[in-house]
Amino acid sequence: MQSLRHAESLRIGIRSIRAHKLRSFLTMLGMIFGVAAVVSMVSIAEGARREAVEQIRLLGTNNIRVTQRELSESARAAAEQKGSSGLVLDDAVLIAESLWNVRGVAPIRFVDASVLGGHRETPARVVATNEQYDHVTDFFAGDGRFLSPLDVATGKRVAVIGAEVREALFGFRNPVGRRIRIGDQWFTVVGVMEPKTIRKGRASVIKLRNVNQDVYVPITTAALRLPDASGPGGVQEIAIQVDDPDAVSQTAQVVKRLLARSHQGVEDFEIVVPAELLAQAQSTQRVFNVVMGSIAAISLLVGGIGIMNVMLTTVTERTREIGIRRAVGATRRTILTQFLIETVLVSTSGGCLGIVLGSAMAKGIHLFAGWETVISLSGTLLAFAISAGVGVVFGLYPARRAARMDPIAALRFE
Repeated sequence: MQSLRHAESLRIGIRSIRAHKLRSFLTMLGMIFGVAAVVSMVSIAEGARREAVEQIRLLGTNNIRVTQRELSESARAAAEQKGSSGLVLDDAVLIAESLWNVRGVAPIRFVDASVLGGHRETPARVVATNEQYDHVTDFFAGDGRFLSPLDVATGKRVAVIGAEVREALFGFRNPVGRRIRIGDQWFTVVGVMEPKTIRKGRASVIKLRNVNQDVYVPITTAALRLPDASGPGGVQEIAIQVDDPDAVSQTAQVVKRLLARSHQGVEDFEIVVPAELLAQAQSTQRVFNVVMGSIAAISLLVGGIGIMNVMLTTVTERTREIGIRRAVGATRRTILTQFLIETVLVSTSGGCLGIVLGSAMAKGIHLFAGWETVISLSGTLLAFAISAGVGVVFGLYPARRAARMDPIAALRFE
């Protein structure tokens, strides 16, 4: 019996909305824009979170990066007078020998040299490093092998190429065992790195290069056969992997003091801790979420007030209907349920339209602004629940007012 009364109230509510289509749609507008703001905000926030987490995963949560700091000519001259020639290979050796909780240290030097395979040339970047690079960066060879300790110790002319370099130089052929020319030197390909997906969106907390375009050679080989203007011992980065992720920040401070001492107090290097950058990015994201959430809340508040205002007008217009229904036996609870269901129906209909609009906005932001957006099921359900909740909260007063009407006075109403 109760379900029949609710079904009848639902039917009356749908009939009332259909009888006043324009008014119902205008009533829904505030709810539509509010819910659309919630859906788009949640999708942008989730996309930004996933981008940041993926970047940290690529660099490693238990990793530390030491990078060469660019100095002006005068600052560089002053640094050289103090005995510091910038980040060098000996710094990597010092870190590896001094810290017991370091799992691996990989010096990285970028070599400016052309890469050719047969008659094809590709815009690859030559990366000179050691045999620990793949384990430190958690980036391994998909075919063949990575550099070995023997390759580095003896300065062999071997190379490991990225996935895009393989495609550009060899197509679908197996490159392992073939030769490529780097600068004016010939190298034998011993492996191909696994492909990596690199996204560059709004949430780029760390500047990442496209590792699929890298060619890896032993750093000792590069020092002998691929000379660079920065000197044979110069490196641009040192990647460090720590045993315990919880000890990364403390280890970074130790590395900073260690290098400051060996560089005679010259700050010609920077310590980058990916996990700390992620925390900073998440803090900024929380501020963004608060601002966007406030805007969405204001929109929903305005929409709820609009719904309540229209429902009060509807109650006044349907006073005689209320009186007739009370006269034929409808209880106050029945009248309250009828108008409450009608209000919730209006708000949830606006919520559904808002979800569609918010999803379209998120898609448009992804296409035109290049931001990564993720429409999550939890965010969509949250938006729908908010729309239903607004209908209940702002529909309760008009429904109670209708239920408390005196039946006799309602029948006399003109």
